[in-house]
Amino acid sequence: MNEQSTQGFDKSMVMVSYIVSAFTAVVGPLILWVLKKDEHPATAEALRHVVNFGLSYTIYLFVAWLTSFILIGLVIGPIITVAFYIFLILGAIKANNGEMYKPPFTLDIIK
Repeated sequence: MNEQSTQGFDKSMVMVSYIVSAFTAVVGPLILWVLKKDEHPATAEALRHVVNFGLSYTIYLFVAWLTSFILIGLVIGPIITVAFYIFLILGAIKANNGEMYKPPFTLDIIK
């Protein structure tokens, strides 16, 4: 992202969104995105990535829970949980540095 597009980028709001997603996964970042999506396009896009990140990993954990009856989910569930928190920390650090970050394996559910 170049200097001009990050001008006005609310990095603290995006960082708070990542931190809130550690506790609420979807609801907190979704509320922040709805409140801030009309202020600056770069901030809205970064917050949208956080919401999609929470939604994607919630879906992945739900599928892992469903497959735990055939023991696959018992292996995949903890891996997904650890990946969620690693990418969450990376996202908060990148947001603090003013960088846009889209975590791996994130589906674009909200466009």
